[in-house]
Amino acid sequence: MVKIACQTIVFGNPTIKDNLEKYAETVKKTGYDGIEIGIRHFYQEKAEHYRELFEKLGLQPFIHLGGDFTDKDSVKAQLDNVMNTIKFSKKLGVPCLFMSGSFREGKSLENYIYEAESYRVIGKACNDEGMKLCYHNHDWEFFNNGEGMKALLDNVPPELMKLVPDVGWLEQAGVPSVQFLKDTIDRVEALHFKEFKKLNVTPRANATAEITELGNGLVPFREIYDYITSLGRDWWITAEQDQTSLKPEEAVRINYEYIKSLEK
Repeated sequence: MVKIACQTIVFGNPTIKDNLEKYAETVKKTGYDGIEIGIRHFYQEKAEHYRELFEKLGLQPFIHLGGDFTDKDSVKAQLDNVMNTIKFSKKLGVPCLFMSGSFREGKSLENYIYEAESYRVIGKACNDEGMKLCYHNHDWEFFNNGEGMKALLDNVPPELMKLVPDVGWLEQAGVPSVQFLKDTIDRVEALHFKEFKKLNVTPRANATAEITELGNGLVPFREIYDYITSLGRDWWITAEQDQTSLKPEEAVRINYEYIKSLEK
């Protein structure tokens, strides 16, 4: 069975924190089973309020956060913040913590190996609270023949870090998404569906401008969907659209209906 979540980033980052209740209601009304929200969009002192909200709506919450764990001067402070996020996530009943790394020009193999140390710590803390750490890729982990992703996979044990592949960013990096899923399927916990009108866009900063509604671009979602549903297990798929030229509510509807259409 496939369940579908909506990443609230589509509503526009500046507005999410103070309109979360309204957006959650929109997500549920559209038909979604879950909602994914960046940790910065919560008032963390209101954990019980959010838990009650999601339970009332029947939405499974997921939390996404990022960090620059190559910055040795700030790693301790960042890890402290992540530990607070894990405690907050547990109060909401979050099963998976989705985490993104950071891009920096010239990021080296040594940077990734150092970064992996933090993911081992975070993964252990998630496991201790009954959650799973899931790494969310962009394209930069696949620069230099994918040495960054390989370093993370080699240096963080599978029991401490699963994957939530963003198949759009895989394709943007020139990595065939279905093959990547086949190669790493034992670690894949969930998926992010992101759509691009153009692929292999350089410089990478310009790629974000090519993000569009699901089904309106070049990412092979049918092939991806058919593969994962052939495996005989349940899946969460998050529709993640960083920006839209439409009203966000319309983009949310289009993305949901597109994923549902793949069932046929």
